[in-house]
Amino acid sequence: MKIEHIKIVKKEDVKQPLYRYVKPTDYYLSILGETTPTEAAMINNVYTLEMKAGEYYSYYNTTDEVSNFVIELAKKIKNFDIAEINMVWDLLYRLSLPLGRSGIMMHAISAINIMMYDLYSKYLNIPVYQLIGGKTRKRIRAYASHLHPTNINKLQEEAMEYVKDGYKSMKMRFIAGPSDINGIEKNIELVKAIRDAVGYNIELAGDAWMSWNYNFSLKMLKKLEKYEMSWVEEPLLPDDFESMKLLSEKTDIPIAEGEHHYYLYDVKHLLDSGIRIIQCDSVWAGGITSMKKIAALAESYGAVVIPHTGNVYNLNFIISEPESVTPMAEFLTKYREWMEQNMSGIPFPKNGYFELSENPGFGIIYSGEITNKIQ
Repeated sequence: MKIEHIKIVKKEDVKQPLYRYVKPTDYYLSILGETTPTEAAMINNVYTLEMKAGEYYSYYNTTDEVSNFVIELAKKIKNFDIAEINMVWDLLYRLSLPLGRSGIMMHAISAINIMMYDLYSKYLNIPVYQLIGGKTRKRIRAYASHLHPTNINKLQEEAMEYVKDGYKSMKMRFIAGPSDINGIEKNIELVKAIRDAVGYNIELAGDAWMSWNYNFSLKMLKKLEKYEMSWVEEPLLPDDFESMKLLSEKTDIPIAEGEHHYYLYDVKHLLDSGIRIIQCDSVWAGGITSMKKIAALAESYGAVVIPHTGNVYNLNFIISEPESVTPMAEFLTKYREWMEQNMSGIPFPKNGYFELSENPGFGIIYSGEITNKIQ
């Protein structure tokens, strides 16, 4: 079947609660003010893309900027067969080189790659995970991801709710970085509060979202070692590979990177810098095609891949790889309501685990005016 079109079919505003957490722009807090997670990532709208091949449709949510690049790239692949996934990926990657082989261009390639996998799997009437190797386990361990800084009692209550829901792992957000003279003490207060609430039989990770520098990170990680954190995520700027290498050699806490690294060569730099938890996301790092390559590379270094967010695309990738390579998936606990409003068939954790359906493609159905089409 041939790709007939890729077009934008829906637009909606993004509305998020305002959570305080550390950001790389905190140096300019007096200018920018507090921002929501989506505002910090410069996301104001969500666009739904439609790819059609024969009687089948695939839908995909992305940003305004990415959708524009998808539409431009789509002109180059009209009438390609939906089974020609790897050839299309390579063509689009080579086309993107003069404009920027990473960032938004790779996000756009990811969108096309994911929709092609979705359509081809629907045509074959099998789940995507079956197309890319089959299940390696019955279910995927989930970790609860939120714990944005708030008052101590609420933070502890939230952490305890995750324990009651069956989660054995969770991730918090740090509140401060080097722009705050009391940043280390503020971060430690939060970590200690969560540990006091859940104890040490629960895995606890922390997200610094690219907001620290080497000196602050070194001091912070040394003080965090007593709290036995599973990892600290993105303490440094994504391009500061040299500091990653130095830092990873001076702390017992694993450093996780990759959320903002978008292709295989970036991942090799991370691995050569001592990073052993890779967090690339299929919607940013080149789709399923790229994630399979990243997993193979990570495995050769003895590293694990724990993708950023537990979206259905990442879940299909995770379950197709050995558990030793992709041990768990992130679940953003506060986004469930929005997801349920816009689509059905999304896997949500039960008792701390994801289970995937046997529905064709990625198994999700978008709501609204597009539900009458074969998805």
